[in-house]
Amino acid sequence: MVTVSFRIVGLYCYFPLLELEGVDASSKVKDVMDAIKKVHPEFGYESVTMGGKEIVDKMSYTFSPGSVKPFNATMPTDGFRDLENAHGGTSRIWQYYRTVSGTFEGQSDFSEIKLVSLHQPSFADLALNDTTPGFSVIPDNFTVRNYNLTWRLVEIQIAKEKQANFLQAKAEALVAQYKK
Repeated sequence: MVTVSFRIVGLYCYFPLLELEGVDASSKVKDVMDAIKKVHPEFGYESVTMGGKEIVDKMSYTFSPGSVKPFNATMPTDGFRDLENAHGGTSRIWQYYRTVSGTFEGQSDFSEIKLVSLHQPSFADLALNDTTPGFSVIPDNFTVRNYNLTWRLVEIQIAKEKQANFLQAKAEALVAQYKK
């Protein structure tokens, strides 16, 4: 078992220091999120497959009196909130970031190390502890306390063809959902 802190910027969703059943450092990001949904049903997400790559399309969270306020946010009002990918003149898409928190041998101060990956691999394919050679490494003298997984909805410029592919994948996912 591994400890994970999970946050969705913009939804005020923050679960610090979770110990999730069946999750370890080599678990895929998607598996971590599925394990969180089991213990925190107030969190939800939907995904679509585009060109063989599963991507997050929508996330939701219901903030309530029992919720934990994110560490650098003002106190939000209670209630349901959701955000999803959108495409137009620019595109809003979900991106995730992974870091590890812990200590270096002989030091008591906590440090955080970014786990950078080449491009943005599908959340269904990338493990919490994956390190892409030449991008990030967890040093041998570093003791991991927990993994941190943060999601943000970012606005970027993407090619019209890629926007069309996103919209087609979303439409196909909706059709499949309604056929169930």
